[in-house]
Amino acid sequence: MNNSSTIKGYGYASLSAITFGTIPLFSIPVMESGMLLPSVLIYRFAFGCLFMMAILLWRKQNLHIRWGDGLRIMFLSIMYAVSAVCLFSSYEYMPGGIATTLLFSYPVWTEVLLILFFHEKLTLRIALAILLAIGGVAFLGGIGQADGIKSMWGVTLAMSSGLLYAIYMVFFPHMRIRKLPALKVNFYIFFMAMLLLVLYATFTTGGVQRITNADSFLSLILLGLIPTTISNVTLVRSLALIDSASVAILGAFEPLTAMTIGITLMGEPLTTSIIIGCVLIITSVILLITKGKTLPNPLRKYADHQE
Repeated sequence: MNNSSTIKGYGYASLSAITFGTIPLFSIPVMESGMLLPSVLIYRFAFGCLFMMAILLWRKQNLHIRWGDGLRIMFLSIMYAVSAVCLFSSYEYMPGGIATTLLFSYPVWTEVLLILFFHEKLTLRIALAILLAIGGVAFLGGIGQADGIKSMWGVTLAMSSGLLYAIYMVFFPHMRIRKLPALKVNFYIFFMAMLLLVLYATFTTGGVQRITNADSFLSLILLGLIPTTISNVTLVRSLALIDSASVAILGAFEPLTAMTIGITLMGEPLTTSIIIGCVLIITSVILLITKGKTLPNPLRKYADHQE
């Protein structure tokens, strides 16, 4: 692979991580304006589906899927939807930048699942990474502070989001749908997740709320475009050009972007405890993804089909 393709791959991976890190910027203001969590996620996936549909039609991609593939995608959609609910719920208990950093712990959860269920060997490097991650969670959770209980509930939600995404990462490579075009699979995952959330909203909040003002409408469109569509499309492109370990390393831009946005634009606090926690978690993840093999990234296995 030539240098030009490699540079493009790094660029796509960086853009994917940075755009994903903007989730709090577009979601938190809408939630603060009064829109409940299920509706925010429904609009996110709805607008994301519209943008992805436009790309698929422009590429003249066949949208047909088999019944069996649809059931497999439904399972992944449940994981993705619940993961998103946990992440967005954590924003109510802790700053968005911290929550996104905790979501970035998913490679640690991936390793734990591989050790428990796929007989991967527990090495000193992996054990150290897990310990660093635990320490990072403790610092970000505000152990010993007055609002520690509230913060730990937010930590639990954000970490649960990472765990569910790790389950997605571990099981996907063993599914037949890994051979389908990546963007097509993403479209159906988001579409089915949206339908599940509509059903959830119907029984919990009385249905999907209306968008009541222009600012919320713009934020929701950008939520569906930037951290959803652009992030996924550029991720697929990066995985077709460079190895998944490099993509994962550049994924550190996700929490860094979220933290930067939260501190500079949303007035979130920056304390020594938060800095230490972020450094520990990012160091833990980098230890894992530079251990001599690539992460079991589901997109890598079929990214070339996107071409």
